[in-house]
Amino acid sequence: MKAVFSNQCSVFTSAVALWATSAVAQEGKTNAPVELPPVVVTATRLPEETVAIEKIPANVTVLSRETIAQHPAFTLPELLRQQAGFTSLDTVGFGGQGAPFSLRGYGDKAGTLILLDGLRVNDAGSGFFLWNSVPLAAIERIEIIRGGASTIYGEGAAAGVINIITKAAANHPFSGSVGASGGNLGFYQGNFSLSGRTNAWSYVLSGSRNEWAGWRDGANYRGWNLLAKPAVETPAGRFTFGYQFHDEHSENPDLLTPAQFAANPRQRGATQFLFQQELHRGWVDYHKTFDEAWTVNAKAFATKDNGFNTGFADVTTTQPSYGGTLQVDWKTAPWQRANTLTFGGEAVRQDFTQSSAFGTTVHNTSTLSFFAQDTLELLPKLTLAAGVRFDHRSTFLTVPFAVPAFTGDKENNVWSPKGSLNWEFAEKSSAWISLSQAYRLPSANDVVSADARFTSNASLVPVNARTVEFGVRSQRDARLGGSLAYYHSWVDDDIFSDPATFGNNNADAIRRGVELTLNSQPAEWAELDFSATWSDAHFTAGTYAGQQQVLVPDWQLTGGVNLRPAAGWLWRIETVYVTGQRRFNDLPNALSQNTYTVVNTKLSYQWKNLTIYAAVNNLFDRLYEQFPTFNTFAGALRHNPAPGLNFQLGVTATF
Repeated sequence: MKAVFSNQCSVFTSAVALWATSAVAQEGKTNAPVELPPVVVTATRLPEETVAIEKIPANVTVLSRETIAQHPAFTLPELLRQQAGFTSLDTVGFGGQGAPFSLRGYGDKAGTLILLDGLRVNDAGSGFFLWNSVPLAAIERIEIIRGGASTIYGEGAAAGVINIITKAAANHPFSGSVGASGGNLGFYQGNFSLSGRTNAWSYVLSGSRNEWAGWRDGANYRGWNLLAKPAVETPAGRFTFGYQFHDEHSENPDLLTPAQFAANPRQRGATQFLFQQELHRGWVDYHKTFDEAWTVNAKAFATKDNGFNTGFADVTTTQPSYGGTLQVDWKTAPWQRANTLTFGGEAVRQDFTQSSAFGTTVHNTSTLSFFAQDTLELLPKLTLAAGVRFDHRSTFLTVPFAVPAFTGDKENNVWSPKGSLNWEFAEKSSAWISLSQAYRLPSANDVVSADARFTSNASLVPVNARTVEFGVRSQRDARLGGSLAYYHSWVDDDIFSDPATFGNNNADAIRRGVELTLNSQPAEWAELDFSATWSDAHFTAGTYAGQQQVLVPDWQLTGGVNLRPAAGWLWRIETVYVTGQRRFNDLPNALSQNTYTVVNTKLSYQWKNLTIYAAVNNLFDRLYEQFPTFNTFAGALRHNPAPGLNFQLGVTATF
């Protein structure tokens, strides 16, 4: 392990030296650098104010709507798996059933906070997200903010934050788009979007319908989406009213034995699973700036989320929630140095009840939080940020399958401090170092189970991740840009699935890694992107001390090329390579590791307001798995084959 770590440090330092040499060489050239469009990210949790990416002391990726449209992805997980450190763990395809993922070594259990327009949308049970509740066509941009981020964003952000920001209203009275596509495997989708702005009023309305028969037998998916965001500007401030609806029917044909996998990987397994989910979410945003110094952002929300699934048993899940967030920013200039003080609070009620023939489990939480962060310009281009957050959570539990059974209350109090330095050493270039402490409180499915085969554990304690990170980024020249980051995280009481107990337990762990991204535009007709991620996630205490964690790949490489052979044409081809991924439940690290390569492509042509395209995923029809597993009940390997070659032909018109 020491030799591997030494090699990663050598790669890191060599890349920094190469980058510095390249920058010096470019300074001596007479040709002016190609001007790049500015990239901005949301400064805080509520997406009202943005700052340049070089001012953020973290490894951040921003995907604009133009970038999203270039990719051949059908779903959000397919899009995000091309980004450094994000590994999709979809068991069926098409992102259904809240498909899990790995980011910065958190794969078995969720470690990433997901926001939709500043609102936490992680599932209360698994901690993951209903990806298809937000169609790609409705997204303005996606921000991946890696590293401990609990100080402002809240608990659950040990690995980072994925912030999904939907499209804003157009600046004229009426505009919109319509799109439709179809493909093999019974795929079709349609979407529309309308928006406009008149005087003080604005609106956004979008909707979509998706259907997919699935690559495997019994892997059908159907989904409906609707998103409405009317807003009004008044002397008292801007009010935005949001409503989201999502209805999903998805199927999982179960694991395959090695014999079934070899004979016909598209067949059903032993048990057919059915999932149905209906989501209603409403919110009100408030934004007001006073005297160019004070800014107030507030949000109140309520969610109704009901699910039903069949398989080993019929299970009904209800998880209503409601709450609000208040955030205040105060900008001053002490000693003629820019300073921003951010402070606020949050209150959330989240209920979770699962009922089956085995019994009823309950995990109801009330969380009260307070946070503050100050960002001070110490010197021109050198910024210090320091903040802290306090979360108090009260949880009422009914755990019938624990030994002994448990009904009662639990209290958790956690502090999440963070400090960072950010140095803008050149135009659109910066280096940073950060120290953070982030918590993840146990989710409902961590603690309770509606299936008597799996042990509940009411004694789980919060995950405590202390992380140091440093990195460098530059985007000053189109010919070469990117970022390089290293992180090391000491994780106390990590929550993991324990195959020895058929439940979840706590144990200490280490997570560390290197993330490299490069991009280049050597000519107007060509763009290249590349990322390499090395991850090490292993236990340092308990039964599995020294063993690697499951589902986290040692290496993930991605690459892509955009070619514009003629006016209006765009051809993208991209690939992802994953290796060193240990099977789920293989905590002894005794089984072979998973490796795969997938190639995707998309060809599109735009003429005036009309775009036609053809996209192919898994171009070479490779047989592979994103979620390799070992069945502890059967004591044998099991397989989750990912979809083979699948394509879509589509058209989009704007007006």
